[in-house]
Formats: sequence, C-alpha cells, structure tokens
Amino acid sequence: MRGALVYAPTALGFLRHALRANLHTSIRAMPPRTPWAPNRYPTSRRSDHVDVYKSEVKGKVHVPDPYQWLEQNSEETEQWVDVQEAFTRAYLDQNPERQTLEDEIRQNEKFAKFSSPSLKYDDRWYWSHNSGLQAQHVIYRSKDEKLPDFDTEIGPGGEVFFDPNLLTTDGTAAIAASAFARSGKLWAYGISRSGSDFFTVYVRPTSAPFAQKEGSDVLPVHTDGALPDEIRFVKFSSVTWTPDSKGFFYQRFPTRQSHGSAEEDKAGTETDMDQNAMLYYHRIGTPQADDILVLKDELHPEWMWHMEVSEIDGRYLILSVSRDTAPKNLLWIADIEKNTIGPNINWDKLIDDFDAEFTYIANDGTKFYLMTNKDAPQYKLVSVDLADPPEQRVFREVIPEDKNAHLGAITAVNHDYFVVTYKRDVIDEIYIYDLSGKRLSRVGADFVGAARVSAKRQHSWFFAQLIGFTNPGIVAKYDFTEKEEAKRWSVYRKTVVAGLNSDDFEAKQVWYKSKDGTRVPMFVVRHKNTKFDGTAPAFQYGYGGFSISVSPFWSSAILTFMQRYGAILAVPNIRGGSEFGEEWHLAGTRERKHNCFDDFIAASEYLVDNKYAARGKVALNGASNGGLLVAACVNRAPEGLLGSAVAEVGVLDLLKFADFTIGRAWTSDFGDPHDPHDFDFIYPLSPLHNVPKDRVLPPTLLLTADHDDRVVPLHSFKHAATLQYTLPANPHPLLIRIDKKAGHGAGKSTDKKIKEAADRLGFIAQSMGLEAKHS
Repeated sequence: MRGALVYAPTALGFLRHALRANLHTSIRAMPPRTPWAPNRYPTSRRSDHVDVYKSEVKGKVHVPDPYQWLEQNSEETEQWVDVQEAFTRAYLDQNPERQTLEDEIRQNEKFAKFSSPSLKYDDRWYWSHNSGLQAQHVIYRSKDEKLPDFDTEIGPGGEVFFDPNLLTTDGTAAIAASAFARSGKLWAYGISRSGSDFFTVYVRPTSAPFAQKEGSDVLPVHTDGALPDEIRFVKFSSVTWTPDSKGFFYQRFPTRQSHGSAEEDKAGTETDMDQNAMLYYHRIGTPQADDILVLKDELHPEWMWHMEVSEIDGRYLILSVSRDTAPKNLLWIADIEKNTIGPNINWDKLIDDFDAEFTYIANDGTKFYLMTNKDAPQYKLVSVDLADPPEQRVFREVIPEDKNAHLGAITAVNHDYFVVTYKRDVIDEIYIYDLSGKRLSRVGADFVGAARVSAKRQHSWFFAQLIGFTNPGIVAKYDFTEKEEAKRWSVYRKTVVAGLNSDDFEAKQVWYKSKDGTRVPMFVVRHKNTKFDGTAPAFQYGYGGFSISVSPFWSSAILTFMQRYGAILAVPNIRGGSEFGEEWHLAGTRERKHNCFDDFIAASEYLVDNKYAARGKVALNGASNGGLLVAACVNRAPEGLLGSAVAEVGVLDLLKFADFTIGRAWTSDFGDPHDPHDFDFIYPLSPLHNVPKDRVLPPTLLLTADHDDRVVPLHSFKHAATLQYTLPANPHPLLIRIDKKAGHGAGKSTDKKIKEAADRLGFIAQSMGLEAKHS
C-alpha cells in the first residue's frame, strides 16, 4: 500500500479559453440540481452470514456480514454490479451540466505532458510524452546522442520508441515497469492490462521500436521485433539487469490458472492473498520455466524482494526485504564476482532485523552510502564499510538528521556529489552536498511546490521536475560543467496549458488545531476572484497514511471546478503521512488512526469557522487510504458540516482487508483484525461497521473498479449495500460508480480519467446545488 497507494487527484486538463467569460462567478446555495427521492435503492440480498473475531476485552465477538456474498466473483455479484451502476448512471446523467463538463475537460486536456529526458546506455535520450488526449504516454527518444532542444524542436521531438497506445484499441494496456540493459541493446518492459497490478515482462532490442509505420493504418503486432521471452505472474516488482546484460531479476507470485492466455482479462479480478513471492533470475533467450530461483521463504510467506545492482561498478547485488508497508526492511548485499546466481548466494546480511529503513544510495567499492530513519525520524545519510568484519562495522553519519525538515530523497550525481531533497513544512527544497556531507548550495530557491530529481552518478547533470498548485510543470536542468553557479540551474522545458491561466490562482498555507490540540498544516488554493467571506464551496482532499506525503500538485480538473463554481481547494496534511517524518506517520497508525479522521474533520471546521467555506458546502475527496478517510469522516463528522463526499477505491471493511490480495501488508498501519488486541481498536474505526443509523449523511459517491486487485472492489460493494440498507430514507443519495476494465488507478487511460473526473466533480456540483453565474 505504501507509495503505490498514494492517489493524488488526477491532473486532468480543464476549461478552455472560451470559458474565461465565466471567471467572475457568484454562488447561490440551492437545492440539489437533481432531485433525490429516498427509498428507491435497488434491493441487495442480505444473508445470515456471521464472522467470529477474538477480542481482548470481550472475548468472542460475533460480527454479522450480510453482504459477504459480494466478496465472490459470481453471477449474482455481476448482476448486482450492473444494477447498481445503471442506478448511479441514471442519477449522474440527469445533471444538465455533466456532458458539458466532460466536453470541457476533453477540450482542455489538449496540452503536452512530458517527463525529464534520460540518457540511456545506447547513448540516446529517452522521455515520455503525451500530446494531450492520447490514452497512454508514448516513449520517445533522440535520433542521436544530442539532448533535444525544445526551444527549436516542434512537438514531442525525436522519434517514437514505444507506443503503448498500439497495444489495444481502448487504451487499457500500460507500461508497468521497464529497464535498459547496460549493453544498450536490450530493453525489458512490463505490460499491465485493465489496471491490474500483475504484469507480463517482454524484451525488445533497442534497434526495434514499436511504432506506427508512417502512412499505414494497420496496427503493428506487439511481438514483431520483440524477443520470444515472456515473463508472467510478475507483481510489485522492478526489472533489474545484471551488468553483463545477459538477464535480469524480477519478483513473481505463484502461478494462477485464471491468467491463462484465453482469459487474460481475468488478471486483476482475483481476490486471493498475495503471498509466497519469489525472486527469480531470467536469462535472455530461455523460457520462463528455466528461470533460476534466487529466493523464497516458506516460513515468511509475506516477505517480498526488491533487487538492485550497484550503479557504477555493477559488482554488488543489493537486496531489500520487506514484510509489510512499514518503513522498515532488511538489507542484504552480495558480491557478484564471488557468487553464482542461484539459491546459494552468500549474502552479507548487513541489516538483518526489521528495526528501521535502510535505502541504498551509492557505493565506492565496499563503502556504502545508505539513507535511514534509524534513530532519525526525519531520516539521515550514513556510510558503512563492508570490508570491516560484521562485529566491527560502524555506521558513520554523513548528512545528519534535520529536526525541522524531512529528508525525502538523495541521489548521487557527477561522481562526487549528492542531490538532496528536503521537505520543509511540506515544500520541497533541493540542495547539493559533497560526499563528506558538506552542504554546498541550494538550487531553485524561488520554487514553491514538489520536486522529483532524475540523475545518474556518472553524469555531470541532473534534471528536476517541478510542480505546484499553480504550476503545471517545469523541467529544470542543473549542469555541473558550467563554471558559474548562477548559470548551472536553468529551465529546460515548461508545460503550457492553453485553456487555464495559472496566474489566476493563488495558494497559501495555514495551520489549524486538531481535536487533541496538534497543529496541522493545510494548503488553501483559490481563484483570485473568489472571496473568503464564508460563502464559497470547498473541495477538500486528503490521504493520511502509509508514510506518504501529499505534496503540492497540479490538477486542471480541480482548478476548473474552482473557477467555474467559485470553490476553494483545501489540502490538509494530516497525520499518517511523512510530511514531518516517521513520528508524524506513526501518530496516524493503529490505535492512533482516529487522529487522521479527527485532523480531517477539524480541517473542515476550520474552513467554515474562518470563512474560507460555507457550512454544508465542504466536499470531501480521497482515494485508497484516502477513500477510507473520507468514508470514516462521513460517519463521524457533525451533521450539516459536509455538503458532499466522494470516496475512491477505499479500504472500507477493516475487519476483512487483510484477507485479500496484498491487504496483509497494511496491518502495519491499520493493525491486524485477527489479533485480539488490535481488533478492539479496529472495529470502532471500520467505516463498513459504523454507519450511523440515526443521522443524515451528506451525498456520498463511492468509486471502485472491477480490476482493482490492490483494494479489491468488494470493499465498496459491501459499503454501498450497507449505506443503502441502513439509511434508505436519507435525504441525499448514497451511490456507487463501478468502472470496467480499470484498476486501482495506475495505467488508467486518459479517456477514463476524463469521464471519471466529470462524474466526480459533476456529482459534487449537482448534489450540493452549485451553479456558476455570470456577474
């Protein structure tokens, strides 16, 4: 769940030039645009199924689960899904502005999006590019070793190397992972279908691009030009080549019959527990059945494996072992020159207990640089020499912990330097350090937002992608070869959004007190014509879990909603994330999970009390762990505070989450419902089991997808049925939207994102009765 489960609002382009006439708007509190008649939900069959749990306080606890049958992939469940989706669709489509909203999104999504360029081993530059409405980003590359100059080059630049849009006609196939061999001649890439976390790895010579032939309408065949290698059942894995380019490491799970070639679309619809992960080595040109098993641990079926190879010398295998989503891991290292790849590798178990997190950054021979939270909740950089006997090893501090800033990332660059990204009060700062830990300079000091650095130790430059609430994206370059420091940092490429003027918006950060007195920061964004006079609606987004920070982001969709309806965007950085280090994370976990809900509700109350928003006009939104957050707050918030809620792909049954797919890994944050002690704090928090019977709930829309094998859709199925049964007379709709051929969010096509945004934001507007009026 950690890392991959963060699901910030999707940046969907919105609102074109023609809508600028709507900039001056006033909002009238109105009845819902789509009248709602209670007592008309589809009937959901209730069974007498009961689960028995052990409680430290009460002994055995019998918990009814009348919709347990919705956990099964049965014909009855499929019929329920069809009926619910049609019921919800009928409501959403009654919104007279819904189609206009979708059209505007589609029109204003037509702006180019791109990544930082990266120089690969074939001495060509590679980058991703989407012209605007393409289903998936296309991988482009330069025609030679020269870095493209986008001041003079028109369009995406270079040539197409791999176009995933040619894999399917509906855009539901996406690249899940990829890596270039050091020879520069081969590229391994994983393809996920319909949003599943499972993917299949293929290998293609870099001399054989996968692109549409000019002048031809015939789609190319994916296997044309590719090697016969096909690696299946891969999940939560990187692809790590050995230095000789003869093969790569990958993680896979046991064979599943439902993944047969004739039933490919069933990958992602299973709910079986993900366990017994295995680390394999694949040698190019051999069948997967001959792959070499490197690691598995039958005594610890929950363990998972992540392999790296030391960057410069390529001599060491670096294995990180995790057992759940907590920031703790084992770190084992092996010398390739002294080992044969296989189950008998002699591992130097540098870190052999789950006490803290250690991340490989770089090495000079046997001297390794590691980023860690060991005795440093805000993280620090240490070094250790593997040449020393294990009992004599000393972890020497290189960059000490900064008590006032979270150390988010470190990358080695230009041989003798580190690029270090800190998060100070949720704003990223980039610094240059030398290998001794001396801070040399800060770069991009005028930037406010989130930064992602792309660098290689052997290169004399690095790129940084910069983004913010009012900045759709900048790729900046730092060049060590420039003699003058002032000339080293420059803008390489800038995102231009034709239909939305970022200068019309402004963002600020405020601090508020939560229920227990803890100070929590919150970003507040508004259109400059929106007044803080207590009348505006608010779109409040949050996550609060798994040590994931919600940094400033760009969302054309949300900005358009704000512009059209005079709304504000509020992003409280509640406990459970890593905004202030591991202590901030732990304060929102297990028996302290209620702090996340308290923080989020307190944010809504602050907005109302300080006239940023109107009472009853605050709309909550979150996904994954954020979906849990929204659903829990809907149950708990004071009646009348909220105006609407959209909970996406949420973990809603906290008594069952550990029984499906990768859910067992989340017990580090949620607790283990099968442990009597943990059960006693989990049960009162579970949204499914705590729907209030005697209160009015705000309009609520649950979003899920049929191929979500991360947070399986049964969570939302059961919660929707429970809401509708418990509160049939609720004066506001309680609905569920179920996407098809889609997963937890990764790899979703642009078209699906557009339609989902129109439904999500359209539901909020129609259920709260918002209208945009010309002044």
